Amino acid sequence: MRLFAVIGDRVRRYSASPAMHNASFKSLGVDAYFIAVDVPKHGLSCFVDLARFNLAGFNVTIPHKEEIAKYLDGVVMEARAVGAVNTVKVERNLLVGYNTDYLAVYRLAGRYMEGGRVLVLGAGGAARAAVYAAVKAGAAEVVVANRTRERAESLAKEFSERFGARIRGVGLGDVGRADVVVNATPVHDTVLAPLDGARAYVEFVYNPPKTAMVELAEELGVAVVDGVDILVEQGAAAEEIWLGVKPDRSVMRRAVLEFLGVK
Repeated sequence: MRLFAVIGDRVRRYSASPAMHNASFKSLGVDAYFIAVDVPKHGLSCFVDLARFNLAGFNVTIPHKEEIAKYLDGVVMEARAVGAVNTVKVERNLLVGYNTDYLAVYRLAGRYMEGGRVLVLGAGGAARAAVYAAVKAGAAEVVVANRTRERAESLAKEFSERFGARIRGVGLGDVGRADVVVNATPVHDTVLAPLDGARAYVEFVYNPPKTAMVELAEELGVAVVDGVDILVEQGAAAEEIWLGVKPDRSVMRRAVLEFLGVK
């Protein structure tokens, strides 16, 4: 049996990933099992040593997406461009990092981003993935907004110089209208940006599945890519990397909604 995991802060109690992946493995007839492991920042190097000899792969979430790269044997080009890793494949005791967060945003919302103004809320690993997805999709402009303005400006400068794209950073209080808004923060109970006239809203938070911003988007008739959509798509992409399979996303989505108690 191959063992997979998700690591992060308080994931054992709150993550839907084990339910989602185990349902998928069962539907695929794959002899594998997925667990959640709480790993504090100071324990990351120790976990990686254990993973090298005991896991076939693992997902990475807050707060390790940016830090994990330095412990890996390799990072694929696109994850290196993002500057964050959320998926690791272990093969022959070697650890290689990928980023399926950006793939999820690009696949599900890229068509809305093309030629438009994209507002990304946050400046962490998920925000990096969203900015890269927007650049890859051909957004005309990307605005990064964060509670700490300096972090937003730093991320914007880094990506602008790397890709030659029009990207700027602002404080959360200075956000304006955008064609696509992406919430890459953990905030779920507050409206962080206006959605009037937006083409689409993308949410990373999946618990609760109906965040304040998702509810506003639905009221305004804005297309929504919710947190469950993102979780399922990035998880499916991870299984493609780990196992070379084509997972049934409907099976994965049902498992997540059941975990969340949504009928």
